[in-house]
Amino acid sequence: MRLKPLLWGLLLALLLLRVGWLAFTPPQPAAGDPVLQLQAVGGPLELTLQGTLLSDPVPSGDGCRALLQLPVGRTELRFKQCPALQQGWRLQVQGRLRHPQMSPHPLLAAPAERLVRQGSFSQLQVQDFEVLQRAPTPVADLRRRMAQALVQHAGPNNGSVLAALVLGSAVVPVPVELREAFRAAGLSHALAASGFHLSVLLGVVLPLGKRLPRLGRLTLAAAAMGLFVLLAGPQPSVLRAVLMGALALAVVECGYRGKPLGILAASALVLLLARPDWLLDVGFQLSVVATAALVVSARPLELGLRRWLPGWLAVATAVPLAASLYTLPLQLLH
Repeated sequence: MRLKPLLWGLLLALLLLRVGWLAFTPPQPAAGDPVLQLQAVGGPLELTLQGTLLSDPVPSGDGCRALLQLPVGRTELRFKQCPALQQGWRLQVQGRLRHPQMSPHPLLAAPAERLVRQGSFSQLQVQDFEVLQRAPTPVADLRRRMAQALVQHAGPNNGSVLAALVLGSAVVPVPVELREAFRAAGLSHALAASGFHLSVLLGVVLPLGKRLPRLGRLTLAAAAMGLFVLLAGPQPSVLRAVLMGALALAVVECGYRGKPLGILAASALVLLLARPDWLLDVGFQLSVVATAALVVSARPLELGLRRWLPGWLAVATAVPLAASLYTLPLQLLH
């Protein structure tokens, strides 16, 4: 029994060391990154760059943005209007390179901090571009077709929300107005791909393998989780959900009774040891806090609401209410 506190203490100590190392050794651009030319001239710079799109352009503020992988480093492309470009395409872009906006306070999010976590230190306001190569991207194409089918059948707004609920808003272009409406309502966490999506998928897959031996059940579950990561993308919230699901499944298959809060803490600690910068990632924060809310408070809230509401309505109200109350401070912060 004394081994558990020692193990938790070791994990926490390692995490603190990793976070401290990250704080005192912030990421720096590599030699050849275009931001170094920007620093040399001390202001915006007209440049022509070539690289590969790491994502489809997504609406952002009064324009559109997409991350471009360069031979050395990355830069965020800013478009006045969303162009018909796709992840994996190779581009030549011409425009004005600049430093992203810095945060006025360490606790407030800003483009500079967001881009550093993605390995980028600059933004390019695109004036002209040329597609050099349209590389095949079967997984992104499948994801795109699924989103387009939902939008076609349910309409632009409803279809975008449905697509985000299925695949996550990080890989689905949800209109800016809808994103802002969800944020104002305190429901931004509902659009992030996380444990809800994975639980639905495993809820369908695991009963199919009920008669299989243990190895067969684990293989089937691993395949489902791998498919989930492929479709939703390796986002922090997705990897947190997959790791937590894998740990919970392993505990159950070994004949033990899992403690959800402990499994959540273990999965979060392991991911933060690998990527301590995710501690500042909005998606990771919302995913962990919303899951903790469901584990800690959803049941007590449900029991309290049953005094005034029918059972089914108490359950339906307690889950989103708990998640919204816990994540509200984060949404106000960001």
